[in-house]
Amino acid sequence: MRLAVFDVDGTLIDSRASIFRAAVEAAHRINIEPPTYDQVRGIVGLSLFEALEAMRPDLDPETIAAYTREFQNAFITFHAEPDFSEDLYAGAQETLLRLKNDNWLIGMATGNSRRGVTRILAHYGWEDIFDVTFCADDGPSKPHPHMLECNMKALGVGAHQTLMIGDATYDIRMARSAGAYAVGVSWGFHTVSELEAAGAHEIVDDYTALNRTLDQFSSEVLKASL
Repeated sequence: MRLAVFDVDGTLIDSRASIFRAAVEAAHRINIEPPTYDQVRGIVGLSLFEALEAMRPDLDPETIAAYTREFQNAFITFHAEPDFSEDLYAGAQETLLRLKNDNWLIGMATGNSRRGVTRILAHYGWEDIFDVTFCADDGPSKPHPHMLECNMKALGVGAHQTLMIGDATYDIRMARSAGAYAVGVSWGFHTVSELEAAGAHEIVDDYTALNRTLDQFSSEVLKASL
C-alpha cells in the first residue's frame, strides 16, 4: 500500500505561462491593475478565489468574485484556441505510467475546480491513471490537509504510506499537517528556498530524481510492514 498524491499545475503540467496570462487578461477585463508574474506565482496552489484574494487584499469581495469569473472565462477561451498547449514536464507521463504498472495508488490534490480536473484527465488520458482526485470544489483550500486526507481515506492508506508531491509551499504545508512525506519539486512556481522553509522533507530537481525518491520510499514502507 503506497500512495503518491500529485499536485497538477507546476508539478505535472507546465501551466506557468497560461496562468499568468489568464491573471493579466482577467485584470484587464475588470479594469484593475494587472499583476506581475512574481505576484501570480506566489499564490498558485490555492483555490482560485482564495488565491486572488491573497494576491489582492485591497479589493472587495465583489471585485474578487468578478476577477475569479473572468480568470475562469479567460482560461476557457485560451483552451479553445487551436494552437493552445500546456506541456507536461519531462518525465511526468512516464512516471505516472510506471507507478501504475508497479501497483502504486495514485491520487490528485489540486486547486483546480472539478470542471478543470475533468478536462485535465480527458486531455492527457489520465482517467485510468488516477485512482482518486480531490480539488478546490471538495472542501477547504490548501494548505489545509483536507484534500490530502480525503485521498488517504478514500483509498484506505495511512499517512506513513503516503507521499505528497508538489511545487508550492501550500503542498508542503498540507502534507506536513496530514503527516505525509512532503516532496517538493524545484521546477514549478515556488523556489527551493521557499519549499525548504515550508518544511519539505526532500526537494527534487527532475523526474529522474523523483523516481529515486519514490523507490526509496517504497522500500521504507515495505521494511516497516515486515
